[in-house]
Amino acid sequence: MSGADTRASGADTVLRLTGGLGDGDRSAVGGKAVGLAALLRAGVTVPDTWVVPVGAEPAADGLARLAAVAPRWAVRSSATVEDGAALSYAGMFRSELDVPADRLAAAIAAVRDSARSGRVAAYRARTASGPLPEVGMAVLLQPFRTPARSGLWLGRGPGRGRLEWVHGSGDALVSGAVTPAWEEWTPEGPAGGSEPEPLTDGGRPVGGACVAVQDALGMPADLEFALLEDGLVWLQFRPMTTALGESPGPAAGRDEKVVHGIAASAGAATAPALRLRDIDDPRWEPGAVLLAERTDPDWVPLMAEAAALVTAEGGMLCHAAIVARELGVPCVTGVGAAALERLSAGGPVAVDGSAGTVAIL
Repeated sequence: MSGADTRASGADTVLRLTGGLGDGDRSAVGGKAVGLAALLRAGVTVPDTWVVPVGAEPAADGLARLAAVAPRWAVRSSATVEDGAALSYAGMFRSELDVPADRLAAAIAAVRDSARSGRVAAYRARTASGPLPEVGMAVLLQPFRTPARSGLWLGRGPGRGRLEWVHGSGDALVSGAVTPAWEEWTPEGPAGGSEPEPLTDGGRPVGGACVAVQDALGMPADLEFALLEDGLVWLQFRPMTTALGESPGPAAGRDEKVVHGIAASAGAATAPALRLRDIDDPRWEPGAVLLAERTDPDWVPLMAEAAALVTAEGGMLCHAAIVARELGVPCVTGVGAAALERLSAGGPVAVDGSAGTVAIL
């Protein structure tokens, strides 16, 4: 692997990431590592990263040396099928944050085990267009720092895209646990958003930085970033796998029978609505419109069977929205708890994932 450097770890099973990795190294270091290397080549700041390659067993002395680098770590998946041009596998694999240095081996094992989860199997079955490639799992190790703000960017084309962000860690954003602040960007600059002013880093708009990174990468980009005390760092890059709808955000509706949310995944469906509070609810019926406060990747088997998905929280860029687009399931997010309660009264609903509306029939 031309993009790996073993000097920092002292063990050839814990490799230092460099910008020399390319897609030809995917089978050894996985898609997330390849994406980080592309960001390094684009000249932006990414966290110091070490890689445990596919099939390698991290030596105890190599992991012990990392304890001198940082006391706590982020342990992230980098599967061979992850972050590809056709499928993202967004949120399908496990990551562990704020891991003590003496627990790295256990966290690495947990991340590897996630390649065999039921949600991964359901996602692969629904999105398969041919023989399913074997999933190899590399693991990324990064010193953990708590961000002031975290965000995601999805590109629509040159100079264009949507930015969503939250205070603190990005877990709530990517999981859809909250409805984030958002901005829309065009080649002329910011073109609307939920906040009075754009998100900035040292006085510079973060959306403008996302546009610049996207331009350097030469393609519409799916980016994850964090704002730390000392500035902006980039955590992930993957190519866009599906087109992003144009709805800028939730809108107030006057018709009490129409709920407005965020147009997260295009398409329309009419079916009985069923609100679930957990994935093991025996009332679930395939073909229903799935209503939930939010979903996490463990909900993918149900999402794959649903006519449509509607959530109280979340934005256009959370894992549920990205996976719904890849599954081809219409999805409206961020309708709010009160609206979700109205929709769950029973009877059929009509979901328009392109318009971000749900009508009670």
